Amino acid sequence: MIHPLNKTLAAALAVLVMNGLSMPAMAHGGEDHGESKPAVAAPTTTQMRTGTASADFELVAVVEDSKLMLYLDHFASNEPVADAKLEIESGAFKAMAKPMAAGIYAAPGEHFSSPGQYPLAITVEAGDRFDLLSATLDRSVPEAGVPHTHGWSEWAVWSGAGILLLAGAGLIAIRRRKYGTQKKTH
Repeated sequence: MIHPLNKTLAAALAVLVMNGLSMPAMAHGGEDHGESKPAVAAPTTTQMRTGTASADFELVAVVEDSKLMLYLDHFASNEPVADAKLEIESGAFKAMAKPMAAGIYAAPGEHFSSPGQYPLAITVEAGDRFDLLSATLDRSVPEAGVPHTHGWSEWAVWSGAGILLLAGAGLIAIRRRKYGTQKKTH
């Protein structure tokens, strides 16, 4: 018959071993740990996008190829708003959007070519409904990423896990030796 303490120690050792084996499989940033490569410069042009909504309308504005594209739909049904008149203001910039398709409108977008934040005031007139929507286009330069490094805390965790594993195995060996000698003497 196996002593209950040995069963407990064997189960604890099994848990420690399985935990130790699963640690290398833990996911993190997914970065390549090979040779370091030079940092890639951030793109100078980024697609700006903003959205806003009211009780009647929902609008998404996107700067694409020097055009300000506006996508307008009814808030309640998500149906495109056709034949609307959209007037856009941003600082000294003023323009009327031209309909491209049902719910899709275009206005000149050269004003938004340089980095910065652009507050928009968009007047919507669709049939008997009028609304004033506001949003901000943000074309800030993205910050450079922080390089991945292995700090001392990561190494300390792995070292501590290894020491605990060895201590557990040593404890089991001592208990087995002690229990084994007691059994022979009786």
